[in-house]
Amino acid sequence: MNLIALNNDQLMMAIGAAGLIVGCLLTRMLSNSGRNNSKAEDPRNHRIRELEADMRSVKRQLEEAEDELSATNEEFKTSVATLQHLRTKLAERDAKVEELTHDLKGSVAKTRELRTELQDRAAEGLREHVRAQQAETELEVTRAGSEAVMSEISRLQEERKHMTNTVKALGDQLLPADELFDGDT
Repeated sequence: MNLIALNNDQLMMAIGAAGLIVGCLLTRMLSNSGRNNSKAEDPRNHRIRELEADMRSVKRQLEEAEDELSATNEEFKTSVATLQHLRTKLAERDAKVEELTHDLKGSVAKTRELRTELQDRAAEGLREHVRAQQAETELEVTRAGSEAVMSEISRLQEERKHMTNTVKALGDQLLPADELFDGDT
């Protein structure tokens, strides 16, 4: 077979087959030398691989810790915002409580004033009631006295009428009115 007489497709297949054979041979040679090397491997290489594995593990743990720290920071920021909000609300409530306390003290003072005024008015009302009762008693006494005087006057008038009638009756019985006046002439 003449190489020149081959066409391009055949040439490509020949090169591919040659490359495959060369690759197999090289792989076999390298794998044999790798087995020989692994038998005589340095313990430091093993330690390096362990440290690399530990380093990957630590990096993974670091990433997890950073994620957790980030979440904790977000939670902390939320907590700080909530705390500030609650402090604001607490300050507002304290101000409201202070205002209500002030209003309550004012109301208590007004209530005391009103109680004092009510007590004064009640005492004045009681005094007026006592005065009214005294005036009523005096009026009743005066009325009773007036009634006694009036009844005495009525009695005396009756007695006077009675005595006048008695005197007339006696005068009529003793002397007739003509005789009484005739003897003087």
